[in-house]
Amino acid sequence: MALNAQQTAVVDAICNGTESINVIARAGCGKTFVLVEGVIKAIVDNRLGSAIIMAFNKKAAVEFETRIAKMGAAYTAVDSGTVHSIGLRAWKAAAGRIKVDGYKVANLIQDRARSDELYATYGNVIRQLVSLAKQSGIGITSAVEDFAAWNEIYEHHDLDANGATVEVIEAAQKIFNESAATINTVVDFDDMIWAPLFKNVRVGQYDFVLIDEAQDTNTTRRMLALRMLKPNGRLIAVGDDRQAIYGFTGADADSLDLIREAMGSIVLPLNTTYRCPKAVVAEANRLVPDLNAHESAPDGSVSRMEEIDANEAWWFERAGLTANDVALCRNTKPLVEAAYSMIRKNIGCRVEGRDIGEGLIALATKWKRVVTLGALAERLDEYKLTEMAKWEGKKNAAKTQAIEDRCETLQVIIDNLLTKGLTTVDDLKAHIRSLFNDTPEGQTAKVFTLSTIHKSKGREWERVFFLHRNKTLPSRYATQEWQLLQETNLEYVAITRAKSALIYVD
Repeated sequence: MALNAQQTAVVDAICNGTESINVIARAGCGKTFVLVEGVIKAIVDNRLGSAIIMAFNKKAAVEFETRIAKMGAAYTAVDSGTVHSIGLRAWKAAAGRIKVDGYKVANLIQDRARSDELYATYGNVIRQLVSLAKQSGIGITSAVEDFAAWNEIYEHHDLDANGATVEVIEAAQKIFNESAATINTVVDFDDMIWAPLFKNVRVGQYDFVLIDEAQDTNTTRRMLALRMLKPNGRLIAVGDDRQAIYGFTGADADSLDLIREAMGSIVLPLNTTYRCPKAVVAEANRLVPDLNAHESAPDGSVSRMEEIDANEAWWFERAGLTANDVALCRNTKPLVEAAYSMIRKNIGCRVEGRDIGEGLIALATKWKRVVTLGALAERLDEYKLTEMAKWEGKKNAAKTQAIEDRCETLQVIIDNLLTKGLTTVDDLKAHIRSLFNDTPEGQTAKVFTLSTIHKSKGREWERVFFLHRNKTLPSRYATQEWQLLQETNLEYVAITRAKSALIYVD
């Protein structure tokens, strides 16, 4: 596959320029191909210096490593890894033996909650705030005692403690300091990046630092990338601002703009998609006008099944679903409902997301004395009403949405198990683990896949069945401007997973 004109322009800028570069790569426009076959090849072949690719997640890191390894021995000097693994490597080199404990902060809060009602009541808010503070560089860019910096994070993410804002922020500061005091022996995932920056340890130095999925970076990820640049080094940030959908986890919605401002980067586009057919591109243009179909793209199709029950078996029986197709939805509950309809018709399927399943299990086992599904269903109803009222009153859109979706999803699963004569929480746990799974690395699905849009990012299927777009997007809990934009971005991500056909099932 030869580089197109836009891809060639990126390589020319690498070879003949001196500036850092923001590559705005729209969906399916050959981002990974350009990074490896274009940018890395140009750097190595022209002996422009050392380079590292900072991948967004482990799956992407493995793909980069595999592609680079296939290019031959000359390219083995190119480094790569997830941002977390790169940070942890630097911290281990400085601090020695380190234990990784993802529950470190939660355990610190739990210890205090035994004797302090504030931590017992607002423990989850405190945990979220500490995590977001580390990602935002508290202790590095501002003092831990800087209340205004904490309050800005608190308000941006719609955290609320029912009038106890000052007390919760002060509690989070205490937990933050306790966590920081243990980083020489134990770290959580936020510490992997925060600790080497906080202690100003030596990190690897490179002439080129390439950031994949740069639209989903936060303050500390960007700081680590800049620390890794040699004097006069160049930052190559590749991403799509319209695929920024992780603001609720701490990513900055304007990451690419912040990188451009910090580095004085030039901006180059990659907006010709090799994935999507012309009809799908035309549909995506409602949201992202500059996405173009490649001249060789097939016509494809966009169609709608309107005013039907998306869970009725006839639509997916008629569609002749295969393992090359997917059903996408903003929320999990409709996916589980559709999955059960398929299972009743002996249509093989699974819901993507082992982590989603484990989250449902954590909620189902929240009440240790509840062992039957009938009792659990009653507790869930009470919990849903109380928690949603609390978080909706605090205008926390992400939290309200998550509670509603998880509770309603669990209720659907409980109802299904009860009809089969299964009555215990242990039955529920086993069933959830069989229903929710992830496609193994390097493999394709063996049965029809149902997935949330968040879980679909970076993937593609022949046909995309877009469930309940009219009901679920935008989330009714999204109120801030950046939240509403990310809801629109979710729609764009869903549309652009389709390689041949997009079917709305509303």
